[in-house]
Order: sequence, then C-alpha cells, then structure tokens
Amino acid sequence: MTFNSIKLWLLVSINLLMIIILGMTASISYHNSLHEMDEIYDAQLAQTARLLWTLYKVNPNKFSEDLIVIPVPTRIDTGEQLTSAQERMFPEHKYESKIAFQIWRNEKLILLSENATSFLAQSKTEGFHEIAEKNYKWITFSLYDPVEDIWVYTSQREDVRSEMSGHMAATQIRPLLLLIIPLSILIYFIIGLSLRPLSHLSQQLRDKKPEKLTEVHTNLPSELKPIQVAINGLLKRITLYLDKEKRFIIDASHELRTPLSILQLHAQNLNSDLTEQEKQQAISAIDTGSKRMVHLVNQLLAMARIEQSSLLAPQRLNVNKLLEQSMSQLSIHQLEKVRWSSKVDRNCEVYGDPSLLQIVLRNLLDNAAKYSEQEQVVEIEVTNVQENNVLITIKNNNNITMESDRLGERFYRHSQHQHISGAGLGLSIVMMIIDLHQGQITFTQQKEQFEVKIILSSS
Repeated sequence: MTFNSIKLWLLVSINLLMIIILGMTASISYHNSLHEMDEIYDAQLAQTARLLWTLYKVNPNKFSEDLIVIPVPTRIDTGEQLTSAQERMFPEHKYESKIAFQIWRNEKLILLSENATSFLAQSKTEGFHEIAEKNYKWITFSLYDPVEDIWVYTSQREDVRSEMSGHMAATQIRPLLLLIIPLSILIYFIIGLSLRPLSHLSQQLRDKKPEKLTEVHTNLPSELKPIQVAINGLLKRITLYLDKEKRFIIDASHELRTPLSILQLHAQNLNSDLTEQEKQQAISAIDTGSKRMVHLVNQLLAMARIEQSSLLAPQRLNVNKLLEQSMSQLSIHQLEKVRWSSKVDRNCEVYGDPSLLQIVLRNLLDNAAKYSEQEQVVEIEVTNVQENNVLITIKNNNNITMESDRLGERFYRHSQHQHISGAGLGLSIVMMIIDLHQGQITFTQQKEQFEVKIILSSS
C-alpha cells in the first residue's frame, strides 16, 4: 500500500477523525463530569455546614470553652483502582483527609477536624470560596449566625473533584479506545470491498485490445458510474477515430496508387524507343501526374492538421476582406474562366480563424469556377441574419445531378466529374473547418443551379 493510495488515505483520515472525536468526547465528558461533581460536592459542603450548625444549636452547652478536635483517619493512597465493595472493607476512606470543617464562636475556634488549620476562617462572607493552602486549592463553604456570632466552615480539596471527573471520563472513553484497533481493521476491509469494483474496471481496461475497444461493463456504485460512462465515451471516440484513420489510410493509398502507377508507366516508356513527340507527351503526362500528386498530398496534410487541431485562433474578421484574400489565391485561369458577381454587405463580420476560413472560401470558390462552364456566372452574396449570424451564399450553374448525401465524403467525386482535376477532399476539408467553428453548411441543387450556404457566428 503506497503513500498515495486511496485506501491508505481513507484509513488514516477515518482513524484521525475517530481520534479527534474521541478527544473531543473525552474533553466534553471530563468537563461535564467536573461540573456535576462540583454541583454534588458543593451541595454536600452546604449540607454538612448546616448539619454542624444544627448540632450546635440543639445543644450548645456540650460545646465547652475548650477546643474540640475531631480526629481524621488517614489511609495512604497507593493508586490502586478498587471497586466500591473493596473500598467498603476498610474502616476509613482515602478521601476523608481531604475534607475539613471548623466552628467559630465569638471569634474563638471551638470545633475543628484535625486536618483543618486556621486558613478556613480567612473569609468573613457567607457562601463558597476558593482558598489556596500548601500547594492545594480548597473549595470552602461559609455559614454565619449573627445572633450567636457563629461561623461554620466546611471545605474540600479541589483535586478530589478533578480526580473523580477524570475517573468518570476515563470510564466512558476507555471502551471506545479499545474499539479503535478492531474498528480500523473493519474499516480497512470495508474500504477494500468498496474499491474492488475499480479493480474490476481496471482489469477490464487492461484486457482491452486496440483492435477491439468495446465498452466496459461492471457493477459500480452510483458514485463511480460517471467514471465508467466517461471511459466508455472515450473508448467510443477512440474507436471512431481509429476507424476514420483506417478508412483514411485505405482511401489515401487507393487514390495514390493510380497516379503513381501512371507515373511509373510513363517513366518506363521514356526508356523505350519513342519519337520526340511521344517523349514530350510522356513528360507532359509525368508533369501533370506529379502536380496531381502534390495537390493530393497537400490536401491530405491539410486534412490531417485540421483533424488534429482542437484549438482555434479566432478573431473578428471582415467578410469582404476575407473574400478578397481568398480570391487572390485563385489561379488566373479560374478567375478568367467565369464571370464573378458579388453582393456583399461590407459591414459583415465573423468570428473565426482567418487562415482556416480562407481555406473554406478558397475551396468553395475554386469548386464554383472549376465545375462551371466558360463565361458562366458565379454569384457571391454575404448578408447579416438574425441572432448575430452571417450568411455566405455561393451559386454556380451546374447541369450535373449531385448525390447530396455523399457531398463531403472523402475522395468522393461524381462520375461525370472525373475529367476535372481534383482529389475529392476539398468539401471534406470545408465541412471539418465549419464544424470546428460550430457553423452550418448546406448544399442545394435546383434545376441547373448549385448553391452552397454557410452560416457563421459574428460573435
């Protein structure tokens, strides 16, 4: 069991808590017992004083002018704990020497216990007093008869009360102290049983194989259920991620295989006996194929970076400037192939990552020009819409029926578009970026017009 063990910390914490509670209980018990002892012994002192006064009043003649000293038996306290029955076997009690009394008449001492010195008569006021004498504190009760000028003093050593209170507190706490060790052992096993479901959960996770990350199921307490839910959610996301990666690798290898084979074929042909014209055709084919390969690899790298990016660098961007920057990145051929029509609210602003949003607009504008016929119109419209959103619409003429449910699918290209250069990754990248910005993108085709709508937040 290591120092950072939950079991150890729980065990130590619970034991410390028990010790603190026992300490507080002992302190409270001691002070309560002391208070009760004070009440009982104070009542006894007052009762004894009144009894002595009554005895004097009944027969004052028996109290002569000579001092009467009452002997007090003494028994050495060995510290041995005796039962009440054992204490009663002795003719004297060990506490007798700690109780004293005096009677004074006309400023003259007439009766006292032999352990009572003159210190009892220090106070000339009735009631209870505390008197220090020979390293002891005495609790004294004074009773005065003004008619007879009689003072009666009864006193008791204060340590008797403390000792009795300590005994009472110890009697209450001792059984609890004896229970600490068995309770600690019991708590240790209870904690172990409570944490056993976590051991089962960890064992299930250890047994998982990368190729089969199924959900874990174990009977956990309600407090630990969120952990299982979170782990299953993570396993599900990892499984989806791995599936996407596998599909990506398969699709990428498939897409790369064809142009590589073509490049290899043309390169081999250059080593054969070809006419100058055939050699130029082969070189041109190699150049076109290599450009397609570079474009495909760049698209794949861009997609990988976006998939792994969870942090954006958003800022407030003017949509008109964003469009101008994206248009400037298009080729001269694309810019001159179609006619561009724009209706842009120059005050429209969006909140997003400038480099990623440029990729979105560049891809959409590139597709609009690429899939349009010569001299056709590409319409761009930017407006503010409700709830602090901006709507960007791009329209172009396209007489090919699209499979809308497959738009954005990696490497998907319509059969009628195979003659147009591309890797089938542009829309996938666009949709990933829009998703990162928590925006919306829709594709609509009506008659011969294809329309893309993007909604982005302006705040």
